[in-house]
Amino acid sequence: MAISKGLIEWIINNRNWKEIIFRFMEVVLGYPLYFFSFLMKRNRLKWAIGGKVGFADNSKYFYLYLTIHSVQEVEYCWIAATRKEALVLRKRGIKSYARWSWKGIWYCLTAGKYIFTSHLTDVNYWTSGGVQAVNLWHGVGIKCIEFRTRSGPEKKIYDEKNWIARLFLPHLFRRPDIFLSTSELMTSHFAGCFRISEQRCVQLGYPRCDIFHWTSEKLEAFVEKYENEESMTLLKKMKTFSMVYIYMPTFRDSQTDFFMASGIDLQKLEVVLKEKQALFLVKLHPATRMNLGYIMGLSHILFLDKRMDIYPLLPFTDVLITDYSSIYYDYLLMKKKAVVLFPFDYQDYIENSRDLAFDFDMYTPGLRVYSFEELLNLIQKGISCDFQKRTWVTEAFWGKQERNCAERLYSLLKMNIPT
Repeated sequence: MAISKGLIEWIINNRNWKEIIFRFMEVVLGYPLYFFSFLMKRNRLKWAIGGKVGFADNSKYFYLYLTIHSVQEVEYCWIAATRKEALVLRKRGIKSYARWSWKGIWYCLTAGKYIFTSHLTDVNYWTSGGVQAVNLWHGVGIKCIEFRTRSGPEKKIYDEKNWIARLFLPHLFRRPDIFLSTSELMTSHFAGCFRISEQRCVQLGYPRCDIFHWTSEKLEAFVEKYENEESMTLLKKMKTFSMVYIYMPTFRDSQTDFFMASGIDLQKLEVVLKEKQALFLVKLHPATRMNLGYIMGLSHILFLDKRMDIYPLLPFTDVLITDYSSIYYDYLLMKKKAVVLFPFDYQDYIENSRDLAFDFDMYTPGLRVYSFEELLNLIQKGISCDFQKRTWVTEAFWGKQERNCAERLYSLLKMNIPT
């Protein structure tokens, strides 16, 4: 009973009432559709691709690989969460159907592969009977996730006795047929988190990181063609500064106002940035329920849209500031970039949000600060991109899978391998 109560509290705290009602109706109508979907004849060379936070992450960059290389051997389509998203993408020349449009439902019922970055709901769980589920996931790292979660709100969701979660959130318990990994260390970790065999994990690297190895000219052309006007405007602005910092804190399941707890004084930071002719970008995790976009009057500090795809712009930054986020490992692939760790709430994080599967100090080495004053002092003095064990960490989490990840993934999937 306590588990069920905890689930209800989690739903109420993390969803608005309109969304709760929609989810309830989706479950009522979804189960009949789900059982019907097992009767459909599926084409293994017809792929439905989707993402948890819109057109972003590994599934986006895999889709664009297929588009840029004019792949003809398979049929593929982006399944959008809303009609508006689908319309925007179609205007950019991307084939897309809304998840609950008639075309979207039919495409999902006949596609043989679902390719996504979180769970089958990125495409459509209720039409997924008999499909091959290919999970590209959305980050390597050291957090306990899914079935290995031992703290925070999600611990109750994955509890073995929680039948309500299995009834209302069935997509969380459908295990992927193929799971994208990056190294032996991550394969062992992900296999335990998702309760799958290591044979289902394929160590091919992440498509979203391929662009880190492109030239500036190629990246700019990519942003102009595939990103929105906001991204292009930001890129032009970034190029006018001598140094660009980006602060990307991880998502807190507790949904506390961690930005205030960090002690960051924006006015003091603004003064130092002006002296250095530097820009400080703040990009929160899409799931973070804090809106700091209202902060005005700062010329050297910019709060970005949480849903903006920052990956094409990361190569134009110089220093990443983060804490427990997987962005730390992605950023290390750009060898001339610096990283600062700012884990000011470490104890609170591991007790109320996510516990860690690996030792934090050992597996995220590098420059650390624990207060805003220390961070400000670093910015004033300058930050080196070199630190001990950088090469070791990169090899442990990425192996040799740093380049051409989307190409290798496509080569594997088109073989239509059994699982």
